[in-house]
Amino acid sequence: MRRATLGLIALGVIAVDRGSKMVVDGMDLATPYQLIGSYLQIIRGENRGGLFGMVQGSAPLLALLSVGVILALVIYHERERLPRVSPLTVGVGLLIGGAIGNLIDRVAFGYVLDFIDVGVGSLRFWTFNIADAGISLGIVILLVDTLWRSRSTVRT
Repeated sequence: MRRATLGLIALGVIAVDRGSKMVVDGMDLATPYQLIGSYLQIIRGENRGGLFGMVQGSAPLLALLSVGVILALVIYHERERLPRVSPLTVGVGLLIGGAIGNLIDRVAFGYVLDFIDVGVGSLRFWTFNIADAGISLGIVILLVDTLWRSRSTVRT
């Protein structure tokens, strides 16, 4: 059940990421498309680097690194041997799905398509995509789960 849930979560992130990128790629985004005023808008961006656009022009290296991270996440999930679906399964599934979603872009295009733009006025967050959101949410879930489990084992 854990493996099936992990796979379904990862596939869900990949499907939503690919679908959203196909829609955005077909849009004319010469100017941002506002969803909620300028607070949430869609704008096409090509990230040829890594996290927050760092290490520009390194798509092949980042693609290789992504494969290693995906394998490490699968091994980590398997080693935990939890008897049922847990926050770990959800977090790792989100991370794997996001990593694969961005890996597909890097291999197919040499860049990751980013399009979600959030901010207030000129104060903007980095443009991101659904895969990035899956990765970020997965990290938060794993951090909270780790803190929760360590807290419960400290009590005597």
